Amino acid sequence: MKISADGKDIPKKKVFQARITLIGTDDSVSITDLKSAQNISTRRELKLVKIQDEDTKTRRPVYKLMTNAEYHEEEISKRKQKQQAKENNFIKGHKLLTLSSRIAEHDLMTRIKKIGKLLEKQFEVRVVITGEESETNLNYDKIYSTIERNLQSNGNLVQKRQKGSALKFQVLPLRKSSSKDSSSNKNDSDGTAI
Repeated sequence: MKISADGKDIPKKKVFQARITLIGTDDSVSITDLKSAQNISTRRELKLVKIQDEDTKTRRPVYKLMTNAEYHEEEISKRKQKQQAKENNFIKGHKLLTLSSRIAEHDLMTRIKKIGKLLEKQFEVRVVITGEESETNLNYDKIYSTIERNLQSNGNLVQKRQKGSALKFQVLPLRKSSSKDSSSNKNDSDGTAI
């Protein structure tokens, strides 16, 4: 105990360890502090793995004791889930490209090549064609059809919409797996072995 300046005893403050929910190897649930859980894991030669940062009901972090084999299996399953999520989300991101309705033919072809390269890298390209209100939609349609004609092997044009003096649409990349499947089907139909 500490003694204050006027001679009174000051009680020592109790230091509470953060409580955790511990799931044992036999799926038994107990409440303990982190230091005790670490001691148990070292005594039993188990891994102490954090399952949840904070349980919504108890407001405590959740830990689990695992053997090395269980830990290894869980790591492999997490990697597989991550890989599947990556394959399902094949678009890396999006890029915005703004064109004027008065763009020259050569400049338009340069922009189309740029869009093609972005599509090969699995980016979604959002295109906005801007112009003045007085201009006819003929320029917009001409530019759109040129882009559509030149990019049909690289991507799909979707969500064409005109708002005010701008024409907007997206160009989505084609899935790589579908092109591989179609090429393998062609080889199979020819009768040639791979």
